[in-house]
Amino acid sequence: MKTSAYVLALFLICGSVAVTNPVAVHSADVVERTVRGTVSATNTAVDPWMIVVNVVLPNKEEMIVGARVSGDTRIARGKKAAQLDDVKVGETVTITYLKTTDGLIARSIHLQ
Repeated sequence: MKTSAYVLALFLICGSVAVTNPVAVHSADVVERTVRGTVSATNTAVDPWMIVVNVVLPNKEEMIVGARVSGDTRIARGKKAAQLDDVKVGETVTITYLKTTDGLIARSIHLQ
């Protein structure tokens, strides 16, 4: 049931827009954010790939970040390159993403 809730949240956050190529966005429409949280889910079975991260805000509220992962997304564990398949549920990550009119796009994922 939890997985279904995460998938639903991911769908609601990112919409049903499928992007297979790197997204070209205009700087006026884009906001870059960096957050640290716990991985709730990853999905490499869909195109584009997805990652969902639970973030606890300073006011103790929880925010769910669901972002598309493209071939341009930098993924690292420490200083070594990694793949989305290497990311496990429950791991702590720092994710930098672009908030665009088309949804959230992960620029980098750093595994702790």
